[in-house]
Amino acid sequence: MKNNLNVKQFFAGSCHSYVVSADGEALVIDPHISLKNVYQAYLVKNNLKLKWALDTHTHADHFSLAAVLKKEFSIPVLMCEKAISDVVDQKIKDNDEIRVGDGLLRVIYSPGHTDDTIALYAEGKLFTADVLLIGSVGRTDFQNGSPEAMFDTLQRFKELPGETIIFPGHDYHGKRSSTLAVEKETNPFLKETNKENFVSVMRSKVIPKPFNIDNIIRVNRKGEAAGLEMIEPKDAYALSRQDSSIQFLDVRSTLEFGQVHIKDSLNIPMDTLGTKLVDLARTQKKYIVFCRTGNRSPMAVDILIQSGITSVKMMDGGMTEWKKKNLPVVKGEGGISLERQVRVMAGSLVLLGLSLAWFVHPWFIAISIFVPCGLIYAGLTDNCLMGTLLMKLPYNKNLYKTKLGGGTCSISG
Repeated sequence: MKNNLNVKQFFAGSCHSYVVSADGEALVIDPHISLKNVYQAYLVKNNLKLKWALDTHTHADHFSLAAVLKKEFSIPVLMCEKAISDVVDQKIKDNDEIRVGDGLLRVIYSPGHTDDTIALYAEGKLFTADVLLIGSVGRTDFQNGSPEAMFDTLQRFKELPGETIIFPGHDYHGKRSSTLAVEKETNPFLKETNKENFVSVMRSKVIPKPFNIDNIIRVNRKGEAAGLEMIEPKDAYALSRQDSSIQFLDVRSTLEFGQVHIKDSLNIPMDTLGTKLVDLARTQKKYIVFCRTGNRSPMAVDILIQSGITSVKMMDGGMTEWKKKNLPVVKGEGGISLERQVRVMAGSLVLLGLSLAWFVHPWFIAISIFVPCGLIYAGLTDNCLMGTLLMKLPYNKNLYKTKLGGGTCSISG
């Protein structure tokens, strides 16, 4: 299938989304709640008209932006014919075609992760949703997921050309894409040819569910994200100056808060929010909720609304966007980030090795050689031994323990 589709990949934590475009038209695949302004800026910059929004399945780990895009752009939302959704306008099935400008994508029904998952194939490109990941596959214990169906879906993928670029719905190790040929060689789940063995391995995995999963599924099925009241950072700042009942609620971790925060904001980390609902309701404040980029705050807003606290707004773009607008912050309090600790430790070890080699014995130069080798290894593999060891210190355990926990959509994390 000949096409001239351009692909732009976007990232919100471990979640990947895509704007696929051709001839001035665009389709957004798996739009993320925190990226509305980012998508809009990209569309404007490239003079693109958004034609469709598509969710490859009902997401269980983050809020979809599809309902918001439908409302603001007056565009239809596409999903699998098996999806349970009040948002979807057009249900699609296996071998259906989606035209974007002069480009064409073919729908591949891809059950396994869930029973409503689809992949999209254009010549040389495969958007695999949460089924085939880089070096792994999606878990199968979500909505009517099935390891048997997952195995059959992977066999269909293996029939495509080896040079096909794989664009996954998630990656937890900083990788952006792969090829089918590479995955067939290196991905143990794709290499498996025995269905019984595959199913046995998948069923043996016991993985924590994503945080707030039931509420996330509910919001995505009903399109309730379109009802979340969002506010730009500059407007939030101006409103807080005018109304003394406004309370900024920061749901980032204590470590993030300590490094930089908004003056007089209230810090309640996301994973402890449920224990503070009664106290929050008693204050009768009007809350503007935010996190770092806007991934956690929609979940926090939903929790507040479900508990009866309805005077709530979500700050678009979170602390990242607040700082981009050069709005006032409080800096310099709290712990040292793990990345900075690694830098200090690495520099100290190199200096120690050089000093010992000069004053004690030349063999101590090995310390100074070992450290950069370790950093090179960490850069190539995204596995930092020094960082892992530092994380075991009681100081770091206390600082990092309040970060949002929960499972992933991958079978192997």
